[in-house]
Amino acid sequence: MITSCVGLQQTITLNHTDEYQPNPYTGKNFYEDNNYRAALELLDGGYEISQDFIFMMEDYCDLHRQFSSGLTSYYEIWTKRIQRQNTLCLYNTTKRAQLDTVKVAKQLATIENHRIHNIQQIIDKYKKIVNDTYISSRLGSHQHRRTKEIKKQFKDVHQTLNNCKQKLDQLKIDLKKAQDDLKKANSAHEIVFSDSTTTDKQRTRAIDTQIKRRRSVKKLNEQISLVEDEYNLAQKIYRKKAKLIFQECQQEEEHRLDLIKETLSDFCQAIQIEHQAQLDKIYADLSHQIQTKQNSFDDIMFWAQSYGIIDDSLAALMRNTTKTVKMKKKLTIAEEPPPITIEKTEKESITVIAGIDDEEQRDTSKTKTIAKKTVANLKKPTEADETTTAKVLASV
Repeated sequence: MITSCVGLQQTITLNHTDEYQPNPYTGKNFYEDNNYRAALELLDGGYEISQDFIFMMEDYCDLHRQFSSGLTSYYEIWTKRIQRQNTLCLYNTTKRAQLDTVKVAKQLATIENHRIHNIQQIIDKYKKIVNDTYISSRLGSHQHRRTKEIKKQFKDVHQTLNNCKQKLDQLKIDLKKAQDDLKKANSAHEIVFSDSTTTDKQRTRAIDTQIKRRRSVKKLNEQISLVEDEYNLAQKIYRKKAKLIFQECQQEEEHRLDLIKETLSDFCQAIQIEHQAQLDKIYADLSHQIQTKQNSFDDIMFWAQSYGIIDDSLAALMRNTTKTVKMKKKLTIAEEPPPITIEKTEKESITVIAGIDDEEQRDTSKTKTIAKKTVANLKKPTEADETTTAKVLASV
């Protein structure tokens, strides 16, 4: 079957439509009639497939263009909006944190633009190869650069087979006519000999005509037999030569398919982010900026200073006090002894040993008392500092 010879599918998709075009060579033998044209249409049909392939990659690239454009627009709109917000309520480190967050969109747009550039390079490279492979005709269609050459080869080797076929077809037509004439001669012979009134001359003429028609049919059958042998031989020669020519078509087809595979591989590489670490660093830097640079207490002090509620010296004192409080809280947590736990099992229990003397018990009680006092003394300065800060703010 021709579909197994040339690898054509039952249907092919038309460019920019959801309709299907039936394959006119389905179910036909490649070596019969002019079915070698399927190989030529396979060569030329690669142009439509290449155009769809280009549109597929361009559509994907457009998605990233839209995304990049959206990121840039987002960055510009929200930068202006944050800058224009009321400075009474948005200011200092919190405002900068929001601006830094919005700025990430611009950095992502830069990465997207790099991705778009890589994709476009793949598309342009494939387009150039396609334009070099297919040439435009007068009617605006495109054909493979080797189509004319291969078509001529097929026609030359097919000519001998075609001549034999035409000769054989004509002989069969002549045979059909001779057989019809023989039937008429047989009918005339039967009529003549069944009529007693016919003359000897009429009977002789009927016999001669019948013999002549029989000889004609026999001769044509002999000629057909000879031409059929010629046709079978020509068909074997044609199959051998046509197969060699078809192998050239297969080489071109293999190049086309390999090009698609190579382009798809390059395309997959292009749509990936080359430096994933760069993207990770953008988010890591943003998170670090927010955690380390955004400071609510500094913003409160900045607001109070900006509107003359407190002076610089008082603001510095409050900042130092807050830092001291935070530091002492950390030290208190670090120095507080961990609780002592005693695990029990199903078969064991805590027992009081009667042999412990009174002196050991008193030493244990003293140790616990000293530990409690130490923890209390560590907490007292912290509470005092917090009280001092609250009083300062209240006095202001």
